Amino acid sequence: MFNRIGQFLDILFADLQTTFLTVFAIGLLICAIGVWAGDDHSGPKFKKGLVLCAFGVIVFLLAGPIVEYIDTNL
Repeated sequence: MFNRIGQFLDILFADLQTTFLTVFAIGLLICAIGVWAGDDHSGPKFKKGLVLCAFGVIVFLLAGPIVEYIDTNL
């Protein structure tokens, strides 16, 4: 019973990770274009969005190894 739940959570987590990585990658692209083509007023806002999207990508890329480390060592 618990194996089936674990498999379901693994599939769900993998799917969520790829979905959010895609969303953050699209956000990075949109923010980079906004910084490049934006004026002086909107440039800083797009730079903040760029930092937020980069942080989101890093968090979702490191989520799997962090969870595995916690599972094996704690």
